[in-house]
Amino acid sequence: MDNLKKTLAGADDEYLTGLSNKGTVKRAYKDLETARITANYIDDSAYVSIDNTKCVILSPIAESTCSCPSRSVCRHIIAAVIWLKKELLADTEKSEAENAPEEKTNTLEQELTDFPVEKLCKAMKKKYYNTFLEKARLGILPAMEELSTITVDIAEDNTTVKLLSPIGYSACTCHSNELCKHKAAAILAWKIKHRIISLDALAPVEETTAADVPKIHHGAAYCIELLERILSDGLVRTPEDAAEAAESAALVCHNSGIPEGEKLLREVGNRLKAYISHRPDFSTDSLFSAIMDAYALMTALSKENDSARLRELSGEFKSSYQITDELYLIPVSQRRFDSAAGYEGNIYYFLTKGQSAPPFLTYSDVRPTFYENNRRSKISSAPWGLFGTASVLLNYEMRLTLPKLSGIKLSSSADTKASQICRPELNQKAVYDRIYTDFSDLINDNFVNQKENDNSETLVMLMPEKCISSVFSEINQTHTIIIEDFYGQRLNIKARYNNNTRAFFSQLSAVGKNMLENPEKSYVIFGSAYIENGECNIYPIAVFDNIKAPRPQHENRKHEAVPSYQYFSDLFRELSCMLCDMIQCGINSFDLIEQITDCADECEGSGLAVLSEMLRKLSDAVAAKKHTYSNDNSEIIRIMKKIYIYIKTGTKKTEIKCAINNLYEREEKQNGSSD
Repeated sequence: MDNLKKTLAGADDEYLTGLSNKGTVKRAYKDLETARITANYIDDSAYVSIDNTKCVILSPIAESTCSCPSRSVCRHIIAAVIWLKKELLADTEKSEAENAPEEKTNTLEQELTDFPVEKLCKAMKKKYYNTFLEKARLGILPAMEELSTITVDIAEDNTTVKLLSPIGYSACTCHSNELCKHKAAAILAWKIKHRIISLDALAPVEETTAADVPKIHHGAAYCIELLERILSDGLVRTPEDAAEAAESAALVCHNSGIPEGEKLLREVGNRLKAYISHRPDFSTDSLFSAIMDAYALMTALSKENDSARLRELSGEFKSSYQITDELYLIPVSQRRFDSAAGYEGNIYYFLTKGQSAPPFLTYSDVRPTFYENNRRSKISSAPWGLFGTASVLLNYEMRLTLPKLSGIKLSSSADTKASQICRPELNQKAVYDRIYTDFSDLINDNFVNQKENDNSETLVMLMPEKCISSVFSEINQTHTIIIEDFYGQRLNIKARYNNNTRAFFSQLSAVGKNMLENPEKSYVIFGSAYIENGECNIYPIAVFDNIKAPRPQHENRKHEAVPSYQYFSDLFRELSCMLCDMIQCGINSFDLIEQITDCADECEGSGLAVLSEMLRKLSDAVAAKKHTYSNDNSEIIRIMKKIYIYIKTGTKKTEIKCAINNLYEREEKQNGSSD
């Protein structure tokens, strides 16, 4: 009986509530007012009759049984425990009873201390555990109340966990009888709080394991075969189902756990559709780049056996977001988004205020369009606990608590909460500090030290001194506004026309006209900066004529040209065009071997010995192709891949230098004829 007495002594109302709920405990007390109760004792068990119901009370109490239909700890068991406590814990045992809750707590603490961390991580799953760990490292743990039971509130999931002894009988409001992710998180939070385990001893769970390696290799091999077939046959012999084949390869990538490959193959498929349907926005350069990027990725995956490296190469289906403490956001603008990779929706842009976060952040309300034909994205509900549609994000300056960031992208996580502060005001110092008035500073700050694999938009604000011209090119279907700063440096505001930007182009034309007709007014342009063909361009997102930023005090200075890289930029562009010719006609039909040899000679004479050697190998491989009936072009394509990567890297480095020099080039150089 001693063991049963000890168990009953620790079973206070808090503990009984954890086993059942508050309502059940209240009902048990009410039943005891009128119930007829008898009891017999055998060893450490009590056989209790409550009216016509029979209960067997055991230690631990959670294993007790009742003759009523309930499968949980019912009101009869709770009533029996309350009655037994009064019967068995006599006055002579009061001191023991008073110490029992502490002993019960110590028993629970010992169980929590001994619980294996590996089992907790497994129950929490990869993503949930990694997010929990991020928060813990910021000092954010679930709220916890420690009495005879330990109550843990998992606020983000709106669940409450009660940890009991034995720990297997702990309760969670998600109603799972197993070790659910919430119970596991509660136990791990307790361990961290009481320093049973240190945060340094916990590491994020790897997303890719050794078991995933064969699956990734299989998916990569499937895609390599398709891409080699496209490159071998060429666009002129592309079958009508080529785009569908690329979509199928994207699905294979999805099922194989290669999200980066899925994105690239969908882009290949969409660009093939543009080619087959003769859309004016089709570009051979863009298709060739997408194919070669996909091929480079797949060949790298096929050769890699290290699971950590495979995970890094494969990318993520959803971006990994890092939790930060607090952000203050000023809404700037919004634009419609439609990508070649098959996504459509709206992107909202914010300027950060008074912190070390990136100067501009984005929130994407974007959905895939490749699952259903002709499906269009609808504006979603506002994130972060705000009411209304996502468009409400533009209505207020906001303070975000526990925001999650991936580069410049904001997550819509339910953990993040937004507080609306005031109506947006762009005439303030936080905005003025982000505005460029020196275009060379814009290039140096945003491109010279840009990270190699940073694919984020390069968002900038700039205030030109004057507008030089505003023209639409019928040939290129491009509208270009040339602007100039105080030093005479010029940039292009440029956008290409397509069916989805008809209204946008009408507005852009009006903006250019207003800037030319009202030179005395100050205009601030917000947009995405990029470098193309040795020139810095701005894709406009918004143009403001109501931002009264003070003009800085400039001093006249003499332009000092940096060493010219234009020759190398032109050479890389010529080589890229040659490779595009190969994809146009197909490797099986390409016969311009002399062109490759001439390019190799020029590269050698320019000091590009490595590139020259690769081109000679390509020439030899293409020449050897003429003397065989084999349709295996894998060696040629591997050489093309190496040349493509070299050209891509070289182009990026030289064009930044060219863009700085070309800031001073005149209108006729930058824009050609006025079309």
